[in-house]
This record gives sequence, C-alpha cells and structure tokens, in this order.
Amino acid sequence: MTLTPNPRALRALLWPALLSLSLSACGVGVGVGEALTQKTFTFKGKLPADFSLRAQAHYSVANDCTAGRSKAKTFKTEFQSTPQQYNFEIPVTYRHGLCEMQLARVGLFIEGRYGEQDWQNTYDNGELRIVDALPEGALEFKADGYLTKQAQCTWLFQQSTAKSHLGEISKLLKCKSAGAYLAVDTLPGKIVQLDFTVSDEERPYLRDTWVKFPEGWKPCLPKEGWPNCQVPPVFKTFKMNGRECTVYPNCTE
Repeated sequence: MTLTPNPRALRALLWPALLSLSLSACGVGVGVGEALTQKTFTFKGKLPADFSLRAQAHYSVANDCTAGRSKAKTFKTEFQSTPQQYNFEIPVTYRHGLCEMQLARVGLFIEGRYGEQDWQNTYDNGELRIVDALPEGALEFKADGYLTKQAQCTWLFQQSTAKSHLGEISKLLKCKSAGAYLAVDTLPGKIVQLDFTVSDEERPYLRDTWVKFPEGWKPCLPKEGWPNCQVPPVFKTFKMNGRECTVYPNCTE
C-alpha cells in the first residue's frame, strides 16, 4: 500500500532545517551569532621564561547596523617557567548577527613574574594600532607577508611601600617597542611577529635612589622631602624574600 505524505506534516518537518540554513547564511546563530567566515591575520612571537601575553582585540561596527555594539575578543598565554611561543589568529572583520564588525585596535598586556608570591608579578602595556594609512617611518609588511619587530623589556627594582611587604624588593616591568602600526586594508592574511626579550641587567626604578658598586646596588637614605640620595650617601638595608640585605641582587657583599 502506498502512503501519500501529508503536505502540512512535510512542511512541519522541513521548516526547522530551512530556517537553520537561512540563519546560518546570514551569520545569525553561528557561534553565538557570529559568521564562520572571517578575515584574519596571525599575531605570533616569542616570550621569555616567566612571561605571559594577553592580547585584547577591540571591534567597532563597520556598517550602518544600529543593533550592534563594540565587542572585544581576548587571546592569552599562561605563565611558563621556560621560554615559549604564542600564536593568535585574530579576526580583522567578522559578522555578528546582522552587523559587520571591524578591528579597531589590539591592546597588549605583557605580564612578568619575578617570584613565587602572589604580589611578585606585574605588567606593561603595548598596542597594535589599526589605521587607515601608516604614519611616516612606520614598518610595512615585506613581500613574504611578514612584519617583524622586537620588544625589549627591563626589570626596574625598588623598595616596596606596601604594608604587606614593606621594605621588600618589588619590581616594575618596562617594555620598549611593544607594538606596531597596521594598515587595516593590508592586514588580512598577513603575519605580525613581535618577539619579546628581557635584559639581564636590572636598574632602579627611580634614579639617584640606589648607588652602584662592583658588588651590586645599595639603597641610600633620601634627602628631607626628596627621594634622591643624601650627599654624601648614607646607606640602608632592605628585604629580599624575608632576608635582611645590604646589596642587590646578591643580598650580602
């Protein structure tokens, strides 16, 4: 016996599939409303031991869509005790619902760890600036599609004024050249390589607060009302991981 399909029942079965296909074609409902097809660029490089990197890509609405808002995507590595490489595939444009989103900038947070305590880590900032036209003197992509730069980081030490570790050595991180200008029209498919290095030589955060000797740095008492050393300098002790020290970084002379 041949059964004749009920047209109404057939439409009920097909409608969800047709609706899903339609929404996918418009970029709605795919990856929480994001289209699968994206224009991207590769952001990669090297990090020293005990460093991590967080890149936060900020997007703005590129078309006349009024339903969308600015969005951000975060890419991150974790701390490792050995040097590591990072590799992020960052969208230049993508669709969020009915809205076309375009990369506006990428904020960089370079994090460094110099001890085992929770407070013994800090960070410096950098940025990939997305522009319509490169400023004069900015690096451009080579024929192979690469733009390569190196950021130089330095540890700056000081005596902490925080109550929880008063007098202990604390450090700040300073990274030069941690960023680049990128022309948005030339960015899709390209590779931006930013390698980070850290100097073996540390220096005081404030000048004329420590005096350098062959055996290391010694902190000195400040002038009244000023952070600078007294003349002639009068030296003081400091703490390092709970030890009473007279010279940095070896603690004792």
